[in-house]
Amino acid sequence: MNGLKIKLGATYSNGEFGKRWAVWQVLETRTCDDEPELECVICKVLVGSHRRAKIACTRAEFVRWARYEVVRNENVWERVGR
Repeated sequence: MNGLKIKLGATYSNGEFGKRWAVWQVLETRTCDDEPELECVICKVLVGSHRRAKIACTRAEFVRWARYEVVRNENVWERVGR
């Protein structure tokens, strides 16, 4: 994910397999409440552990987690740009 822009509303996958696979949707980016020098990414978990939960992480954590952007095509998540 290094170098790719994090887009609001876009969905990203961690590229894992089985039970560890996840898809998150970016809801917003903002300054972190507890560390104002860092940018936070707020996401909704669409697939995977803690489904439907909202989570927050730093931009750096998100970039380490995300492997690629995905889109839903009916019942299948497909990698963008592939």
